[in-house]
Amino acid sequence: MLAVLALLVACSGQPGAVVGRPAVRFDLAADPRSLTPLFLSPDAASVEQQLARLAFEPFVDLDARGRPRPELLQEIPTRANGGLSADGRTIRYRLRRGVVWSDGRPLTAADVLFTLRAILDPSNPVRSHEGYDLIDRAFATGAYTVVFHLRHAWAPAVMTYFSYGFSPQFVLPAHVLASQSPLRRAAFNAAPTVGDGPYDFVSWRRGEGLRYDANPRFWRGKPAVASLTIRTIPDPSTNLLLLRAGDLDWNLLAPAQLAVVRGDPRIGFVTVPTAVVAGLAFNTAHVPLNDVRVRRALAMSIDRDAISRKITLGLYPVTNMIQPQFSWAYDPAVREPGYDPAGADRLLDRAGWQRGADGVRQRGGLALRLVYVQFPETATGVRVAASVQAALRERGIDVVIKAVSNTQLFLPATGVLARGAFDMAYVPWTMGADPDDSSVLGCAAPSNYMRWCDPGVERLERAALSAVDAGTRKRLYAHIGRIVAEQVPILYLFNADYVYAYRKRLSGFAPNAFLPTWNAYQWRIREDR
Repeated sequence: MLAVLALLVACSGQPGAVVGRPAVRFDLAADPRSLTPLFLSPDAASVEQQLARLAFEPFVDLDARGRPRPELLQEIPTRANGGLSADGRTIRYRLRRGVVWSDGRPLTAADVLFTLRAILDPSNPVRSHEGYDLIDRAFATGAYTVVFHLRHAWAPAVMTYFSYGFSPQFVLPAHVLASQSPLRRAAFNAAPTVGDGPYDFVSWRRGEGLRYDANPRFWRGKPAVASLTIRTIPDPSTNLLLLRAGDLDWNLLAPAQLAVVRGDPRIGFVTVPTAVVAGLAFNTAHVPLNDVRVRRALAMSIDRDAISRKITLGLYPVTNMIQPQFSWAYDPAVREPGYDPAGADRLLDRAGWQRGADGVRQRGGLALRLVYVQFPETATGVRVAASVQAALRERGIDVVIKAVSNTQLFLPATGVLARGAFDMAYVPWTMGADPDDSSVLGCAAPSNYMRWCDPGVERLERAALSAVDAGTRKRLYAHIGRIVAEQVPILYLFNADYVYAYRKRLSGFAPNAFLPTWNAYQWRIREDR
């Protein structure tokens, strides 16, 4: 490990570091697949979204305290300001004047409409059209006003279109991309040289890292930090060593790593309640996980309180719904099955899985063996896997742990989760600003890795997405939560409160619930620290 650190320190100038100019240095857990926001793919570390937020602005962002704030918009549409119709079907977006692309061209309604067409174009491999496919009319009423009309009300619309959501999107430069058809093969995907965010893309060395420079035309003013040097380093231990050596300016810590750096006077810490809800996805298309009794027995075999207390040091509290605990729709009365080993044994016996001579449960000559997939880029996830394996072994269940890279696990269509090549999977879902959970719990939802379908939940999801009253939606999501708690397609483990460590030479570092890079324009370097 020390040899690896020495090599990385020796190469600290890459990729393309600018000597003598203030730079912020951080890492990514994996290499991005594409740098075009249109083709963002989810993963446990939100790698592509972290990068997109450097070069592109959303309609609406959330600050470090979770308060919504307009970015590309002059104001967030509401009924009071005339931006949202009484029936929720018409949204009028007033763009912020004075925003220009990094090449000097103004950002206008034409860019918004171009991007909307690109999202909905079936020839573009966009991961999800969720919500966008409800727009039946979109038009400009001037250079800086665009109107979306929906086929029916969609409650998450205002906080989701071109903002945080299941599949985040950002406005793209029409004048650059209109000539790069088909967009799936556009040069822009590997080199988005025109953006509207605080930083301009400069270079990408695949497998090594990226560089971004301050955008002098950024609408808030040129950022104080001249350059960002970003490395691709999947190993959490290496990242921690680099942070301590002063070669990274910030890094996400696993709770178990805190003790290593807590006493370092050069390092500060910030704890952030996040929208990340981690759980075990049970593949209900596989025997015996198609049996709710077995799923409930698995849940009752795992001491989630002990996992939170011992592995996450209490920083990641146990949770029981897919909505983050800071969400207005979270219902603390919803409870998944608690730790009850004796009850788990009774359920497994009732389901016909009896202990064999070797202690492993069997039914009809078939041993109860499960493949558990997890990704090694998360130190917490690795420890959770070992804990779950030990707990299930005590109940007579043989668990084989399969480590798959973050990228290979979450790839759309061909990834392990997409193909269903697992029985149990450790999955951190990053939820949106709205409590909509249909992207996970809907029957054909792209993040329904469980292959679970409940017609009652489908009806409740449609009702929740059409309701405009928050109280009604809260009751509907609580009802969905109770069904999930009963059927257990997911055993929720915790809603993470992330702890970031940062070098005290860096000021303005204030991650929000979704991204650590959302306010990169506010970062400053104090060379005296």
